[in-house]
Amino acid sequence: MSANDSYRGYRGQALETLKAYDAQVWSDVKVKTDKGSFTGIVLPRSETADQHHIVLKLRSGYNIGVAARSV
Repeated sequence: MSANDSYRGYRGQALETLKAYDAQVWSDVKVKTDKGSFTGIVLPRSETADQHHIVLKLRSGYNIGVAARSV
């Protein structure tokens, strides 16, 4: 995986948050927010997606977006 693929589709605040926690696309992570804790895999984003959310694939199979500022 190249450096660009490590954070595919992420930019701005979401990219900064992923780098701060050393989490890359396809990493298995546990995210704690003020809404609860979520365990899942960081999914890649579309290049045109907003810069404020990190997308996780939960073990249940659902995908969720987590506000990068709440992590």
